[in-house]
This record gives sequence, structure tokens and C-alpha cells, in this order.
Amino acid sequence: MANTVNQTSTGAGVGLAIARIVGLICIAGFLADLLGLVLPMGSGALWRFGVLQQTGDRSIVLLFGIALLTYGCWDTPMRRKPLSYLGLGLGVAYLLTCVLVISDGLKVQTQTVDQIKQRAEQMQTQVEQSRSNPQIQAKATPKDFDNALKSIEAQAFTMTENAKNGTVKRSITIASNFLIMGIGFLSLGRLGLSRSVARSGGSRFKASTPRG
Repeated sequence: MANTVNQTSTGAGVGLAIARIVGLICIAGFLADLLGLVLPMGSGALWRFGVLQQTGDRSIVLLFGIALLTYGCWDTPMRRKPLSYLGLGLGVAYLLTCVLVISDGLKVQTQTVDQIKQRAEQMQTQVEQSRSNPQIQAKATPKDFDNALKSIEAQAFTMTENAKNGTVKRSITIASNFLIMGIGFLSLGRLGLSRSVARSGGSRFKASTPRG
């Protein structure tokens, strides 16, 4: 019986150690990926929007790593409590990032639409300039020029709508990832702190109980 208990205790200890190792590896891997995403440093809403998208896609690795590390330190309150606060901090940060994602998404949408309009205007200007070119006039009719202008306008409208819809979908996807991860981090942090509070409350209860 004693050997069985010792083996069970040893197996549990090994399992916790493995959880801590895998958790640290997941966190280190996420930080390495994040470093690769932000370097070299860029600027502007488009660069930040892309970084946030990649970060959101990889955040499950960070959540998994902190969860394993918290589990591996579950019986060590001095380690579990800081991890719980880290989870709460990350949860708040991820929820606030949703606002940044929406803001950058609107900026990226505006920039993309403006670029499409500028290209369309440039092409329309080239068509108008071609009207006064004798060589081109000899090969094209006024109707051809009108059709070219209408085609450019139609293509610009289609590209604008596609850009708007694509940016909205990307913004929703990225914001949803950060929202879900934020809730996960908050839940993990509260779970660790609730265990700490429960244990400290139990200890105070035992200390205040009079001995018979």
C-alpha cells in the first residue's frame, strides 16, 4: 500500500514537472514568434493591423502555455498567484486590444479605398489624354473611350466593395480572437486566485477555531 501511494505521488510530481516544462516552451515559442513579427519595427495602421492578426492567431499557444504552467504550479501558491495575476493582466490587455483592432481596421479600409480611387483616377486621366493622341484616335472611336471610362469606374467600384467587405471580415475575425483569448486569460487568472483565496480563507478558519 505504501509503495502504491509513493508511486502515485511520484507520478503526479512528474506530471506537474512535465506541465511546467511544456508550458515554458509554449510561452517561449510564442515570444519568439512575436519578436519575429514586430522586427523590424514598422509603423502605421496597416503594419499594426497585420501584426495584430498574426498575434491573435498565435495567442492560443500563449494561453495553453500559461494554463500548463499554472497547473504545474498549482500546489505552490507563491508561484501560482503571480501567474494568476499575469492571466488577469493579459485578459484585460486582450480585451482592450479589440478596440485597437476595430480602429485600425477602419483606417486600413479608408487607406485601401483611397488607393483604389487614386489608381482609378490615374487610369481615367490616361484615357482622357489618349483622346487627343492622333495615333490612338485613328484606332479607337469616341464610344471606345467612353466604354473604357465606364469599365474603369465599374472595376473601381467592385474593388472598393471587395476591399470594404474583406477588411470588415478580417477585423471581426481578429477582434473575435482577442475577445475569446481575453476571456480565457481572465478565467484562468480568476481560477488561480479563487483557489488562493479559498486556501487562505480555510487557513484563517482553522487558526481561529478554538481547540477543545
